[in-house]
Amino acid sequence: MPHQHQSDRSSQGFTIVELLAVIGAISLLLAVLLVGLQSASRAANNTLAMSNLRQVFIGWSTYSNTYDDRLLPGYMSEGVQEYWRVRYNSPAGSRLDPSVTTTYPWRLLPFLDNQIEPLYGYLEDSRALENSYANENDPGHQDALREISQVPEFGYNAYYLGGWWKMNGGSAHLIFGDTPADIRVGNDVRTVKGRLVALSAGSIRQPERQIAFTCSTLRQPGVYIREENIPNGAPWVVPSRLCETTIWEEYTGNRVNLGSTIAQSAGEGMEVFVEEAVPLRRYGITVPSLTCDGATTQIGLADMLNMDRWTSVAMEAVESPRTFSHECDPVANNGEFGLD
Repeated sequence: MPHQHQSDRSSQGFTIVELLAVIGAISLLLAVLLVGLQSASRAANNTLAMSNLRQVFIGWSTYSNTYDDRLLPGYMSEGVQEYWRVRYNSPAGSRLDPSVTTTYPWRLLPFLDNQIEPLYGYLEDSRALENSYANENDPGHQDALREISQVPEFGYNAYYLGGWWKMNGGSAHLIFGDTPADIRVGNDVRTVKGRLVALSAGSIRQPERQIAFTCSTLRQPGVYIREENIPNGAPWVVPSRLCETTIWEEYTGNRVNLGSTIAQSAGEGMEVFVEEAVPLRRYGITVPSLTCDGATTQIGLADMLNMDRWTSVAMEAVESPRTFSHECDPVANNGEFGLD
């Protein structure tokens, strides 16, 4: 009888509890595998971003060498392009409309052999973009030209490197070009002008510290912590503070804007106060960045709060680089920033 009882029990197979235990174990293993794959994907994307930034540096420095040490301009309004008689051509040789050449990409692309991969390879449709922009007969050609001007992966430190140029009173005006700033010289405090914006490579005081390019995106005001769909890039990027206006800050609280939040797996977030192009943690909790000496690095938002990451003058700030600020520029839309 005992032998018969054991045979009947074996024929019943797994119990429900045992099945649930097996399913739970498999689910746990799959979750661990998924986390590992995500981590590997982020690492691979970060490595690719760093490689692309090195190519950007080669093009950026070649531009400077070609134009007698002058830095690539960050922004030139249509009026400034007309005033300076600046013209840009597509790879096919046709003249580009000034409205698509206000930002830096069309000035940099010729020094990248017109290869769009370093700046636009992050896009899922980068191949289609490349075909459309290179072929003037393509129905999407004009849209591709405008997309190139608007969504490079890396934003340029345009206000403080190369400069943001607008027309004022019939001539080209450099935003912050003559804006005073207080610095410490020994035990004295001095007010200096004309040093906020570096216009030549030689005028960058600590190139190993100052950011040239970094992942960025155009943000509306709000809190950004997590999101499923990573936004497109932007052609410029700003520090946490422009003049005395706070643009963005770290955010480590619990309040979350469920409608739109920043790319990240865990940790610190960002709160944006003014619509602007701000740093973007596209592949994790740090931002792939390029400093002016050509080094590529991963920078956290906390480090980016230091203004000496953005302008050389902040390195001589009266107080700490984190609290450095300066007067605004009357041409900068009375303190409102952006393209126009």
